[in-house]
Amino acid sequence: MNCRPVSLESLAELKQLQEAAESRGDHCLALLLSGVELYTRLGREFELLEIMRKFADEIHDAVQNTPSAKELERLFHLSPEPPTPPQET
Repeated sequence: MNCRPVSLESLAELKQLQEAAESRGDHCLALLLSGVELYTRLGREFELLEIMRKFADEIHDAVQNTPSAKELERLFHLSPEPPTPPQET
């Protein structure tokens, strides 16, 4: 059974369900629901990390050998060279 994508609303409702079980004194169910919440949140984090890794692999060639922020700042602040006068022949 696939429960993707996990919405923030479903995570909030899961947390409310866990708190309700805890307030009723059902500590075993509350602990089980805490585990489900942890598993779900970690799954979201791993998905995000995988997306970021894939993006880094795809974008690597595009940004390879581009100037750093320091280099760009140095280039921006360079005074332009005066134009050379045309040579007469």
